[in-house]
Amino acid sequence: MNKLLRINYSFYIGFFLVAALLFFSIFGPILAPHSLTETLETHYSNGKIFAPPLDPFKTSEYPLGTDRWGYDLLSMVLNGIRYTVFISIAVTVLKMAVGTLIGIYIGTLKKVPSWLEAFENAWSYVPLFIILYFFLRPISFNSVLSPSQLITYFIIVTAAISIPSIISSVRQKSAELSKSVFIEASRTLGAGRNRIVWLHIFPQMKESLLIMFVLEVVYVITIMGQLALMNIFIGGTKMSLDPIIYNSITKELAGLVGQARGNVYGTFHVLLVPLFVLLLTTSSFSLLANGLKNRFQSNYQRTPWIKTGFEPKILPKRKQLGNDTKIWKPTGERLALLTLIVAFVAFGSYVYAERNANVGVKNFSQADYSINVKMNKAGVFHSKANIDVKNLSSKSWDDLVFYFIPNAFKKGHRYKNIKGFSEVEINSIKVDGKKANFTLKNDTLKVQLKKKMEKRDSSVVTVDYSFTIPEEGSRFSKIKDRYYLAQWYPMLATFEHGKWNKEDYLDGLETFVTGWSDFKVSYSFPKGYSIASTSDHDPGLKKNKGEFEADNVREVFIAAFKDMKKYETESNGVKIRLFTEGDHNKDPKKTLELAKSALSFYREKIGEYPHKQLDIVLDKGQNMEYPGIITVDPYGDDDAFFILAIVHEIAHQYFYGVVANDQYNEAWLDEGFTEFATNMYFYVKEKQSEYEAQILSYNRMDRAEQQGLGKQYSNVPLDKNQSTAYIYGQPAIQLFDMIQDNYTLKGKDLRTVDMQYLSDYYNHFKYKQVDTKEFLKFTMNYFELPSGYFTDWLDVQKANH
Repeated sequence: MNKLLRINYSFYIGFFLVAALLFFSIFGPILAPHSLTETLETHYSNGKIFAPPLDPFKTSEYPLGTDRWGYDLLSMVLNGIRYTVFISIAVTVLKMAVGTLIGIYIGTLKKVPSWLEAFENAWSYVPLFIILYFFLRPISFNSVLSPSQLITYFIIVTAAISIPSIISSVRQKSAELSKSVFIEASRTLGAGRNRIVWLHIFPQMKESLLIMFVLEVVYVITIMGQLALMNIFIGGTKMSLDPIIYNSITKELAGLVGQARGNVYGTFHVLLVPLFVLLLTTSSFSLLANGLKNRFQSNYQRTPWIKTGFEPKILPKRKQLGNDTKIWKPTGERLALLTLIVAFVAFGSYVYAERNANVGVKNFSQADYSINVKMNKAGVFHSKANIDVKNLSSKSWDDLVFYFIPNAFKKGHRYKNIKGFSEVEINSIKVDGKKANFTLKNDTLKVQLKKKMEKRDSSVVTVDYSFTIPEEGSRFSKIKDRYYLAQWYPMLATFEHGKWNKEDYLDGLETFVTGWSDFKVSYSFPKGYSIASTSDHDPGLKKNKGEFEADNVREVFIAAFKDMKKYETESNGVKIRLFTEGDHNKDPKKTLELAKSALSFYREKIGEYPHKQLDIVLDKGQNMEYPGIITVDPYGDDDAFFILAIVHEIAHQYFYGVVANDQYNEAWLDEGFTEFATNMYFYVKEKQSEYEAQILSYNRMDRAEQQGLGKQYSNVPLDKNQSTAYIYGQPAIQLFDMIQDNYTLKGKDLRTVDMQYLSDYYNHFKYKQVDTKEFLKFTMNYFELPSGYFTDWLDVQKANH
């Protein structure tokens, strides 16, 4: 029992809590469930109304509740704790380093100047909070300075005015040690001042200095709390009028407490949550200081709340002679420390590795494809697709759902802009080598499973089928003797929110959603044919047989042709190839130079192009993007639109090919962003005026207005969309206007911020599926905007629920 009472509980508990604080200070923003601009919208769920301010433990989405504006308290604390801890440590490091260096040398003087002692005595009566208040008050409220500049200013000023007290404390201890016999002996033997200070005095003080360091951290946090009571928050105070409200820009803990003072009555949890964490922070460092004092058995005291002059309960640990030969003795304390370090590194590495795990919409289906396709001289294709399907969800699957778009164009289809029709026949479908039942309706192929697919299960689905391609079709098209195989194989649908996400085919925009897959395709075309495909390693011309691979792409496309001319160029290691018949008035070489310019621009301003090759096919039909290849119609009379189309489809390699979205329910996310990126090519690269660069977007919206369509949100399903203007033009214009309104938060130049936003958005959602909710979360946080900012053109309430 006596041994239990003599355990240094203060040290162990304090050390553990401080380690936890450091962990959350480093990884808190990653762990935060919401961004600092994301708010709880009032909604009805499971028979309950959820509205801010939300009390703690009412919902798992907001475990500690929200403030009256709907901001998540847990997220604010996790984002703010790093400022409290690291700023207090930074101030302490600075003042301790300078104060110790000066104080330890002054203490070795034979006689301390009387003016110095007088200054120390006078300064000890000056409340440092008052000095800081008058320094910070003029620059803290709605400051033109950035939070980082204000933080730097606070660190320097606070450290500077605290240094005299550190010098005084260190000087007194140094002077006391200088009178020791062993110091006198050193002087007698000829030791210089530097040797005496660093080899004799400093080693005797290091334990006291460590305790002083920890206590000074507590003192700085206390100062931050006092300033917060006066609405001076570290990093800046955002003050709004009518009514007067003070908010911390950085969400530092003391600032959260200060801004929540008005919640003492009514919504007390808004004050209680940050106050509890702030008290826990100061208590943790205080416990550690007390534990260190007990551990070191120091009789040095800088602050009055640590008593001295008594016999401590915790006896000092002294080195034992003969133990130096042992490299590392695995004592319980050392094992505990090692365990804590390993846990810190392991959990930290896991949190960092999974930092983007919750970014984007989760798709829990995965497919890889091995496809063989052959075309005979009559234009009939036979294909056999082996599809390796994996269930990544927690649900059991009774069936598998595929897009089989060729079936939508069978004879009797209702699509007026498609001249011909396709003939499709599925010969057999097998699952893991066994025949499976299936249904095929429009473009929906549903394969029944005899055995349920559980989580992490996989099965190989083999589909043997034949088809023809409709003349002048939509993407999946035949132009004379040229064949364009788009969405020509069974494509596994995404499994989202516990169900298959599959909508019926609609003519016009794309209506399919797929994940990223690896493809291995073997092909055989009649003699004389060449191909261009999604692959980075297509064979040369007239190679009518072979195979290719394409990894981590959303679909695979093949263009098969006979006598097209090929033109080539290169953009920093990326091969650009152009194929054309040459029976039009568009200059292939100028087109190739335009493509090179656009691709180089996007690679520099947005991010690295995801392929090693870009193919461009000029032929009659829709302007369309596929991974690694685009098709553009050169036969129109509008040369300006042709130029726009080339740039637009190249931009789609980023916003479709890499950043995915549900093209049926939220088509604006790839088309709107692509049109915005297209406009920015002409605005930033070609230095066109704002209006000239966005002329196509403005024209789209003018036509919609002339048709009397009125207002429509952009994030509506395609079957409810009134005009493509709301999918293309409206988002592009709104994105530009948004950045124009707020670009000064990110930089001084509008053009630079335009492209930086696109780049950051692209890199944040790279190889992920984004929806309107994710877009809002990212953009609101990026430009510090409320959700209400977007309500003119997005259905925000629908997006958040």
